[in-house]
Amino acid sequence: MEITNHTHRNQHATIVQGLVNEQAFAAIRQALSTALPLQDQQLWIDCSHVDRVHLTNSSICSFVSELLQIRKQNVKVVLYGMNATTERLFRLLQLDTLFDKARTLEELQAAAKAQPIAA
Repeated sequence: MEITNHTHRNQHATIVQGLVNEQAFAAIRQALSTALPLQDQQLWIDCSHVDRVHLTNSSICSFVSELLQIRKQNVKVVLYGMNATTERLFRLLQLDTLFDKARTLEELQAAAKAQPIAA
């Protein structure tokens, strides 16, 4: 798993790429804490590896629970890179409306650059 921080204008994005397991959330929280408090914070999570994790009821619940806890801290959570199986799983569990989604990291980066500067 690789975590990188990017700031563009008034927006801070913490990008998580690779396999995200339960132990990874401590590192994700640490990376989120490095953003300035006045910036809009976003957490972009690569979900291309989600189908490789043993998604038992408890592990998917833990994953979503961690994301919801992060969202409660006024961090916008965006999931990207979901394959058809992962998208279907989120839809079946009615989780698809809880988080924003994008097809690719490049799509997210382009959208961030296209946003107007907040006054």
